[in-house]
This record gives sequence, C-alpha cells and structure tokens, in this order.
Amino acid sequence: MIEIVSKNSILNVNEQSGKVSSLIKGGNNLLSGIQPSILTICLRNENGDKTVTDVSEAQVSNTDISDGLCVITYTSFEETELTARISISYSKDSPDISFRASVESELQLEWLEFPGISVENSFEDNGGNSRILFPYNEGAIIRNITQRENSGFRHFEPEYPSLGSYAMYPGMLCSPFIACLSDKGNIYLGAHDNANNTKHIDFYAADDGVKLVMRVYPGVNGGIYSTDYDTVLSVFEGDWQDGADIYRNWLDMSESLNIPKIEENTCLPDWYGESPVVITYCVRGHHDTDIMEPNAMYPYINGLKYILDFAEKLESKIMVILMHWEGTAPWAPPYVWPPYGGEKALEEYIDALHKNGHLLGVYCSGFGWTQVSNIADYNMEEIFRSSGLSDAMCVSPKGDLPLSEICTFQRYGYDLCPAHPFCKETLKNEVLKMDKAKIDYVQLLDQNHGGTAYMCYSKEHGHPPVPGKWQSQAVIDIIRSIKKELKNQKMLFGCESAAAQVFIPELMFSDNRFELNYFTGEAVPLYSYLYHEYINNFMGNQVCAEGAVNPRENEYSLLYRLAYSFTAGDFLTLVINDQGRVQWAWGQSMFSEKYMPDQDSAIELVRNMNAWRRGRFKKYLHSGRMVKPPKIQAEPEINITFSSKTAVTSPVLCSCYTSSDGGCGCFIVNFTNEKSVCRINGIKGKTMYTSPDSEGEIISENIIEIEPLSVVLIENIKNV
Repeated sequence: MIEIVSKNSILNVNEQSGKVSSLIKGGNNLLSGIQPSILTICLRNENGDKTVTDVSEAQVSNTDISDGLCVITYTSFEETELTARISISYSKDSPDISFRASVESELQLEWLEFPGISVENSFEDNGGNSRILFPYNEGAIIRNITQRENSGFRHFEPEYPSLGSYAMYPGMLCSPFIACLSDKGNIYLGAHDNANNTKHIDFYAADDGVKLVMRVYPGVNGGIYSTDYDTVLSVFEGDWQDGADIYRNWLDMSESLNIPKIEENTCLPDWYGESPVVITYCVRGHHDTDIMEPNAMYPYINGLKYILDFAEKLESKIMVILMHWEGTAPWAPPYVWPPYGGEKALEEYIDALHKNGHLLGVYCSGFGWTQVSNIADYNMEEIFRSSGLSDAMCVSPKGDLPLSEICTFQRYGYDLCPAHPFCKETLKNEVLKMDKAKIDYVQLLDQNHGGTAYMCYSKEHGHPPVPGKWQSQAVIDIIRSIKKELKNQKMLFGCESAAAQVFIPELMFSDNRFELNYFTGEAVPLYSYLYHEYINNFMGNQVCAEGAVNPRENEYSLLYRLAYSFTAGDFLTLVINDQGRVQWAWGQSMFSEKYMPDQDSAIELVRNMNAWRRGRFKKYLHSGRMVKPPKIQAEPEINITFSSKTAVTSPVLCSCYTSSDGGCGCFIVNFTNEKSVCRINGIKGKTMYTSPDSEGEIISENIIEIEPLSVVLIENIKNV
C-alpha cells in the first residue's frame, strides 16, 4: 500500500490491485463502493476491433517512490502486450494530487482513463444530499443520479455515430473538470491541460457508488503516448464556486485560454458592448418539424415593423437571428445559400435593419451532410453519389459509413469530417456569401454543441484514425481560414451551447443551452464564473424549455429564465411568433399556441434588465469577473418546478461581479409581479441603486424591498 499525503487529504493506493483504496479527509473516507482501476486503456487493432484493459489485469514490474513522486509500472497484461505507467505527484504543502499516465503498445491507442475513483452514493435518490458540479451546458448541479439516468442527457459510452449529448470536452462540456460535494468532504477532479485534449468526463452509479470518469482521447498515431499535463485530484471546502475556483486559479496562470479580456479585445464589433436584445423567429412554418410554408414573417421585410416596435418598447438595439431562412431546407447542412426567396429579399431586410441601427444574424447547422430533408423538398443523394462525397464523411472504427445521429427528425445524412478539404471549402464558401450580404452574425455550428466536431476513424483524411485534439484543431483551422477572407473582419461566429474553452477565441457569441440542465438537475452559471471576462453569449432560443419548465404549471417559466440569463451575464433573448408575440421558447408546442406568456411582463422585465447592461454599470455585467454571491432570504415564496423535480422558491435571483477598477456589484432581480422583501446580511451602510441612472442611496438595514420586474444593484458588499 502506498500512502500519499497532501495538505488536505491522504490518498492510499494499492499498487498490486491497481486501485485507489481510500481518500481520507478528517477521518472520513470520501470514496465508496468497488473502486475502478486507477488506469484503464482502450486500444484498437488494424480492423478497428476494440480492446479495453486496465492495470488490475496486469502485474507491477516496478514501483519508484521518491520525495513527492510515485511511479508505478505495469506489464504482463492479460489481454495484450502492453506497458503502462501511472505517475502521482504530491506535496504536504499543496491540496493537489496530480496524475499522469503513459502507455506503450503495438496497437492503436484510443483513450486512457485515470485516475479511477468512485464516491459514495449519498445523493438525493439514495437518501443523501450530495451534489455533482458538472460543466454541462454552461453548468449544472446534479442531485439525483436516477433522474439524470432517466433523462435524455444520461451517461453514454461515447462511440460513432456520435450523439451531441455526449459528456465530451470540447462539446456540451465547456470545461474539463468535475466536482462532487458531500457532507463528508468535496472532491475536485480536473485536467489542467494547456493543449486542450479531447476528453470524456462523466459520472454514473456503479457497484454501490458513483463512478467519476476522467478520460483523455489524445488522438495520436500508434500506441505510444505520455500525458504532458496534470489530472488533479483535490479536496476542498465550500460550495460549487470554490470547486470552480481550483480550475479558474489554474486557468489564470495557464496558457490554455489564449485571448484578451473583453475590455482589451479590439477584434470585437461595437455592438458587442451595446448589448442588443436578441429576437429570433422563423420565416417558414412555426416550429422545427412543421410544414415549411412561408409564414407571416415572409417576405423578410414583414418582420421590420415588429422589430422597430420591440426596439422602442425595450429601448434597445436589436439583433434579429433568423431560423428556417435557408434556401435549401431548414437545418440542412452544409448548404444554406441562397436564402429562401432569393438574395434580394433578404438584403432588403438587412439594409432596413442596418438603416435603423439594428443587426441581423442567422442560424446554420455545422458539420453535417444532408442527404434528404424530412421537413422540406430537398434531396442530395445523386450529387453525393456522383461527386464521391462519401470520402469526406466521418467513418466508424470499422471504416464503414453509418448515418448521422444528429437531428434525425429534421434530416438524414452523414457527419462531415472537419479535417477533409471538402468540409473546409464548403463552409467557407457559404459564409463568404453571407459576408457579401452584410450579415452581422453567423451561428455557424448550431448542432455542433460547444463547437465540437464529431468522431472520425478514417485512415484516409490525414488525421490519426481515432478521436483526439486533431478535431479541435481542424475546427479552429476552418474558422480561421474563413476569417482571413471576410470583408467584415468583425463578423462574429457562434455555436449551439456556449463555446467550449478551446473554441472561445473563434466563437465569441453563442446560443446558450442552460435550460437543458433542468431535465437532469438545475442550472448554475459556471461558464460565466470561469469565462465572463473574456466572452459574452446570449440566452439562446431556449429549445426544449417547454418540457424542462412546463409553462402551464409554472407561470414564471419565461421570466425566471430571462432573469437567470441576465444574472449569468448573457445577452437577453426573446423568441417571437409570426404575429410578433413573445413565446415561451422556440419550438413551442401546438397545444400551447393559444397559451402565451404575459407580453407586458416579459417586455418590462427585459427592458429593465437590459438597461443595466449598458452605461456606467456595464463594467460588471459586460466585462466583469463573477464572484460568489451573498445568500438571500426573499419573500413571498413562489414555486417553479423543473422536470428534474428540483424547484425554485425564491422570487429573486442574484449574481456578483468585480470590475477592473476594483468595484464589486451585486445585482438582484425580482422576476415576479409582486414586490419582494429581501434579507441580506452585510448590506447595511452599503450603496444601493434602484435604476442604472439613480444617484444611489445608503441602506439603513439588512433588509431591502425590490419592486416587481426590476433590478437593484448593491455595490461593494464584503464577504460575498
């Protein structure tokens, strides 16, 4: 048994069994159940056949222990000829225990999983109150493992054809770490990786515990590889923000995020600092799988009267983002141009918007090839065959060409490999046409969550025949090649879900998907906590929100989500129908077409909130650094119940940001139609602003009142 002593914990490793035995904090073992192997390895042979083995099936050939470093070498594996090493570095002066791994094999390496640990299943569904902090769709807290496994966003073993919902970084995971919070102690597990390797980071119930998965797909040719970064295991105190601080503190000192902060970023367009409200709608049909006939928003110019009306009511610049505008078929990549109805019809609308000081963006659908649209008359099968385009598609480990699993209710086809020249040239040509039309923003990679490209095992595309960081580099190369040829050098690109960390410099404005976390738990603004100084995103079209936060059972569904986006630092979004009325979300179902949100309340809340994003306090909400907020007791209680069975009872939401000039602003939003009374310790004697233009008043007690559908700012609260 090897004992590894850090500042906050003691890790015991049984090198003979190849497993971690315990992680002790304050006399408590934070691990539970049958522990997985400390190192698991996936290899493939020339035929694509997979072998998964681990060091529990091998023999220890050497153990080298020196001051602060332990290296264990394993050979004589049962399944294959293989040498593997696990290195553990540590110090009594640091809470971090760091792992690295290496392998030598004649087979092709696909992934390494380490360190294997399983925590106690003391979650809500098992009678406890443990929580997982998960960097999924901008941040989630998961309290109920069973609820998560019964949702569409459960644990999946990644394979090809890929699912967008895989817990992959980069992908729906914005950052490469996970944390487990429990009464006995909190565990952080993160990859501190400047190279941003592809990873699978996940958790699931197994063997009387909950297994934490930390897996890297290095994407190298052959079976010889050594990690050049630390996977860090640490025990910490506090809440989810304190776990996120471990990663953020490393990020501050690393080279992983190569981009200037917003205040210093001269590549951003002027509108980025003007906080336009995003208004999105379709010009054909009324929802994703509707009959694709033109609606009342077509011709495009028909939308202008609604946009001008919203601009006046919201007192804001507007960014229109169109859906179902493609002249090919809705959500039918890679071809989108010319727009439905022709270039002149769209350019007339763009010119009118620009003349009135507004903007236009479009949704596109990323690295996909559409054979046949399921919702419009569009068929590319003959062109696919005659042009030999199968060579440009992602293939399985066996080298065959399975149909894509992405958005199959809208289309069927294949996934384009971003390393293939056809993919690069096709996307570039489409975007250059949009550039010529003076479009301001392109959601280039909708349906490629976080900016990810899907797995490809081809031996013909020039990349290693396994997933890996080559995927990210191929995406980056495509976007940079497009940017070089743009006339509008400040056109911005985005993706579905916020851009994963490695893609932030290329995808500076994306459609957040926090609402999806309400199927599995609750959303927390982890993304903004880590990255808000560098990037702002927008609330997004809120697809699936109707199922996650049923509006018929939750009258504050929309107002809550709007307030959440505001406190998370995002641009606000309103989804409207072809009559110019605000909807609950994109894809609002037919049964609720006659049941619409309170229009006046939604508009008033957005107007009041968006005013704070401009002017003297934009230093917080636009370019500030998020910090932990104070705890608030607010009345009267409300009840918003998510499909995950978690609930919101507070009528207010709160967030805090520091600014580069040393200030700290705490924003509190009352998103209800009743006045709220809030008790907040430590605010007596602080300055409160009830509007962005108010002079400010000194708070006399630790209790304040907040008017309905409004925001207050309290500056410089201590001990947040």
